[in-house]
Amino acid sequence: MSKDKARLAALYALTLALACVLVSVFPPGYSDSDSSCYSSLSQKLAFQPIERWCAPQWWGHGYHQGLYQDHPPGILWLSAVLVRLGIKKTVAALCANFIYTLLSLFFIFRLARFWGGRIYGWGAVFGFVLTPIFAQYLIRANQEPALNLAVVAGIYGLARSRESARHKALFVAALVFAVFIKGLSALILSILALLYWLIVSRSKKTFIVVILAHGIALGAVLLFELWYRGITQTGFWTAYLSFQGGRTIGAVLHPWPRIYGFFWYAARCLWFAFPWVFFIFFSWAPAIRKSKRNPAGDPFFRFLLIGALAILLFFSLSDRKADRYIFPAYTLLALAGVRALLAIQPKLADFLARHERRLPVWLAAGLVGFVFFGVAFHSLLNHFIRLWPQ
Repeated sequence: MSKDKARLAALYALTLALACVLVSVFPPGYSDSDSSCYSSLSQKLAFQPIERWCAPQWWGHGYHQGLYQDHPPGILWLSAVLVRLGIKKTVAALCANFIYTLLSLFFIFRLARFWGGRIYGWGAVFGFVLTPIFAQYLIRANQEPALNLAVVAGIYGLARSRESARHKALFVAALVFAVFIKGLSALILSILALLYWLIVSRSKKTFIVVILAHGIALGAVLLFELWYRGITQTGFWTAYLSFQGGRTIGAVLHPWPRIYGFFWYAARCLWFAFPWVFFIFFSWAPAIRKSKRNPAGDPFFRFLLIGALAILLFFSLSDRKADRYIFPAYTLLALAGVRALLAIQPKLADFLARHERRLPVWLAAGLVGFVFFGVAFHSLLNHFIRLWPQ
């Protein structure tokens, strides 16, 4: 590891430590039911034998009893590990969320740098950090930041899969991670991988990587089922799919609610990917479209837009709606908006280039500041948007 990389690693390790100290000294609590649930279950899971970590129970949370089968248990595992390592158990889930968030920023930088150089990489990172969705979900313990990490890391791994086995393994690991974090929502990465192949790659080798990765993910699903049955004497995936999949399948038969759902999610994109999403619209102005600065000719830019649209369409099929369900779409739109802005305003790219050596410190300081702000105004951030009722 070079000295520069070692300094960056130390800087962001310090950032993570400061964030964890802040929430430990000034615990914000959990204002949303999901974060409260995952924190509570992971605290209890930490004191169970590891061979039973496949089958967490409700342990009375929310007056529920019996096996927890609403989602795969992956979101609980890192929090439980942190509790065992001595992290304050009431904030371990928040510290796990910080880890997912920092890793997401790392892969956002890598993905954007791969397609547009270091300046686009830094622009993409700062762009995502300066979105409402980032502010709202920094002090929470939901599955979505972890799922977002899986999506961004997976696309980055796929983009570079022709270069090395290491990147192929990254895509496979991201897909398996997504499955165990949020089950059916891992289809987001499956859809985006297919779109990346169709729009950007068109490589037979890339397609084979996608197919083999899904085969390995299916194998992991089957192994988990055997593990689960060995512990509980009952199956997991059948119960999970009957709970999560049945309502979605029935909802597809009623088209008007699906149309409403699409526009409901589209409105969320305008806010949670603000302000960058509006630069996408600005890039469609006739003067920009006719110039060499037009980003529309970039296949990666088209992938970002079509990928976000595909996520909206996918979740519009369900009769359940929540801002967080399309979290990766906000990330894609932020990346597309920043790419459009840098193309429209080259002076911004020049500014970032002049101050590139300071950007890591600015980012670290900003993240710690966001954590402090999030702790102080957590209740406000939890109710960041209510455009219209569900």
